[in-house]
Amino acid sequence: MKTLADHYFSSCLDYLETLGLDSQCVLLSINFNEYSNKQTQQLAPRISLKSYNTLLQYAQNTLNEPIFGFKLGQQIRTADFGVLGYLIESSNNLASAISALLTYDSLVADIGKTEFEQQDDIAVIRWLPDENCSQQVILRNMTAWVSVIRQLLNPELSPSAISFTQSLSYTDKKTLAIWFNCPIETDAKFNQIVFPSSFLTLPFKTDNNQIHLVLEQVSDQQLSRYKSQQLLTEKVNHILIAKNDLEDCSLIRTASALNMTARTLQRHLKHENTTFAHLFETERKRRVMLYIGKHPLGDIATKLGFSDQSSFNRAFKRWYGYSPLSYLKNKLMT
Repeated sequence: MKTLADHYFSSCLDYLETLGLDSQCVLLSINFNEYSNKQTQQLAPRISLKSYNTLLQYAQNTLNEPIFGFKLGQQIRTADFGVLGYLIESSNNLASAISALLTYDSLVADIGKTEFEQQDDIAVIRWLPDENCSQQVILRNMTAWVSVIRQLLNPELSPSAISFTQSLSYTDKKTLAIWFNCPIETDAKFNQIVFPSSFLTLPFKTDNNQIHLVLEQVSDQQLSRYKSQQLLTEKVNHILIAKNDLEDCSLIRTASALNMTARTLQRHLKHENTTFAHLFETERKRRVMLYIGKHPLGDIATKLGFSDQSSFNRAFKRWYGYSPLSYLKNKLMT
């Protein structure tokens, strides 16, 4: 189950309080009962993505604000990220902060995957949200990143461009363009922020190396405890995502990496209402959209662990209703 830290969820309630909405009334309105269902555990409570989506949807409807996630992201504080926020705040520059984000992001939420690329004078930070993340969740996440960096570097700092996978009205897109102070692309392939590589070495006002080292140790401890409490589904997903390609990726090899037999792994996954085959196919589908159009179809078939291109073609058609070649032709025409 995809979850987020309680403090990140509660920061939304705090913001709604400033707008005149009582937290308890809001929680009752969305039928939230996860606090009462939480058992004593080493880590702070985690809230389900489902409840988070419901909360943001409720706020959007109640306030009649179609880009509520954007408004919420503008109000972010480093404290809302918990220990990761303080770790970022004590970093010496943006490069160090991004490194902390890539390593410890799951302490805040495991509802997406963060990627970073640098090519000469351009840097890109990309967020691949879980398929169940709502538009408001994406808007908040992307806006919060820029808001925090402006707080730590310069309020006038602006990206080179922002891309969102979702559609936005002309008015909302214009609102975002004014605040981000850069071109906004919608219906994009990725949710990403593009900025000059020179930003990476700009010094943070709050740089504190000694505190940063202590917070890294705390973050490592929390990450270790969090991983030990994860569902087996999440552990399998992390193994699959970490692989450079999916060749020779099998149930037996994955079970071995988790120090269990294939039968035991399947039994535990069944208790979590999934199978290794389903998780493996989901990872294939995630990767195929990163590869297609960039690599020959035969190479993609190999990277995704198919025995031949014909098997890949059949799977692609089953997933999307058309062949890879038809997809590429339609993409070139649009």
